Amino acid sequence: MASGVPIIAINPIPGQEEENAEFLEKNNLAIWIKKEDNIKEVLEDIIKDEEKLKSLKENVKKFAKPNSAKNICDIIVNSNKNH
Repeated sequence: MASGVPIIAINPIPGQEEENAEFLEKNNLAIWIKKEDNIKEVLEDIIKDEEKLKSLKENVKKFAKPNSAKNICDIIVNSNKNH
């Protein structure tokens, strides 16, 4: 998400990955392509629908945490200093 590019979830692993795909789709951050979907048609529809694509991109940018990996590392390093 940090790149600002919408996510396309294809056949997520059942369980946590499906829950992630559901969350992303529900919050207009991703397109979830399910087994019964025609991948080519779904992708063509997204590309043709400029408003949908624009909305996905805007939502991804709003939701992104571009420094999250650094922040996690800082927390780990700082927590080790306290021990």
